[in-house]
Amino acid sequence: MNIIKTKIPDVTIQNLDESKIVLANNIVKNVYPLFEDIYSESCEQANDLESKMKKQSIEIRERKQSIERLAFEYKKRKKVSKALSRVSKLIDSGLIYDGSLKHETIVLLKVIDKLSNEKLDEQISQLVKFLNKRFTN
Repeated sequence: MNIIKTKIPDVTIQNLDESKIVLANNIVKNVYPLFEDIYSESCEQANDLESKMKKQSIEIRERKQSIERLAFEYKKRKKVSKALSRVSKLIDSGLIYDGSLKHETIVLLKVIDKLSNEKLDEQISQLVKFLNKRFTN
């Protein structure tokens, strides 16, 4: 019979619990670096993904704000176009040459780009009312 010396401690009934602890510590000591590498890699990946997500959310927020500004600008320009088409109808029909209406229209055309959406809506509704009133008479 060959006797081979190993680093495994001899286990006897008296030191069974102590042997289990030593064996578990040896296993943990050999396996722990593998788990530590895997854990550190997963932490790095999680941090990378989190930073990418933050960058993308900032980019999405900026794009959203840009689109909202463009939509607001589009609505305003559409209203300006509508008001100008109404004024064009007034000019084509010759109704613009009334005294007070001529003055109001000149003022409107000078400040039309500076008006808020509410004021534009109000001006358009006034022009439509005036056109309807003149053409129905």
